[in-house]
Amino acid sequence: MLCALPLSAMNDGNKFVVVLDAGHGGKDPGAIGSSPQNREKDINLGITLEVGRLLKANCPDVTLIYTRSTDVFVELGRRAEIANKAKANLFVSIHTNALPKNARKAMGVQSYSLCLRTAATNLAVEKRENSVIALEGEAAKKYDYNPSPESNIMFELMQDHDMKESVNFAKLVQGEMVHTGGRNDMGVLQANLAVLRLTYMPSVLLEVGYISTPAEEQFLMSTSGRQAMAKSIYNAIVRYKALQTGRESKLEKPTPETKEKKTDKQDKETPAGTAPAEAEAPAATHIPATDNTKSSASANTGKQTVYKVQVLAGSTKLRPNDRQFKGLTCEMHQQNGRYTYTYGSATTLEEAKRLRQSIIDKFPQAFIVTFEK
Repeated sequence: MLCALPLSAMNDGNKFVVVLDAGHGGKDPGAIGSSPQNREKDINLGITLEVGRLLKANCPDVTLIYTRSTDVFVELGRRAEIANKAKANLFVSIHTNALPKNARKAMGVQSYSLCLRTAATNLAVEKRENSVIALEGEAAKKYDYNPSPESNIMFELMQDHDMKESVNFAKLVQGEMVHTGGRNDMGVLQANLAVLRLTYMPSVLLEVGYISTPAEEQFLMSTSGRQAMAKSIYNAIVRYKALQTGRESKLEKPTPETKEKKTDKQDKETPAGTAPAEAEAPAATHIPATDNTKSSASANTGKQTVYKVQVLAGSTKLRPNDRQFKGLTCEMHQQNGRYTYTYGSATTLEEAKRLRQSIIDKFPQAFIVTFEK
């Protein structure tokens, strides 16, 4: 028998409820860097609080809830319970990645949504992020999850909408972490993560970088690095909120000094199973003015702003008739070794919105970018 689950759409009023979850905390430090003082739980909390500050400053229509705002231990089930009780519209869990000491170095960001069928390449992430359950003693029994194939099907049917929206948001935030945060793109992925499985709304878990890699450890331990990642996550929330509600909010611009210089060596050191996402994970290479932000067109410079709809991005050059374009005629743009592909052209934001809407069935993750000429 099917049972009703609380859906984010049941949230009353005009408030858009966002739950920010700083991973680990208290007796659970998470991953440790080169120094015992460099702890994942502190990175996660610092970024989370900065995202919250930006939301409070710029989004009066957002109700913000933290699963933790201090250095305390919060059970995974309790984190999900907080979001479910609030009937949240979006749940964002912020984490820092790590590899074993004898592993090759890796640099980059990943965005995870829920998938009940474990992929072998994501098993290490599942083990690490679910390992906190071992610290919960008797309370851990509630996570026992060995469903039959029929139960899996039922669960997926009930959460189909939220899982699709989770993927949509994951693509948005991955693009922002790459563009606004200047980080290496390691893909939009799926995994069976307990904190996502227990929530009843669009939910993602973000890996904002590798504390096990010295350069990224230094970046994530710095104020400017955490602010860059917070801006990225904030921008994605704002974009997603506008898509859901039609209400726009101020976006944060990239910080040039945080741009990561990707080298061939970094490409070779990317561990197997976490290859950078190709054309299905959009990442703008121009300052974006999406359908959820008002453009400040270059009136003062005399230049004309042109709006295009970005549909794909990646490190691989596609042929004009590639099937990934789904029959559309797209324009290619190349910058810093990455290729982005846009559809159409418009001189006003309203026209660009209509252009995006005309292809939304083929590219639900598409967004508007601006060019000057």
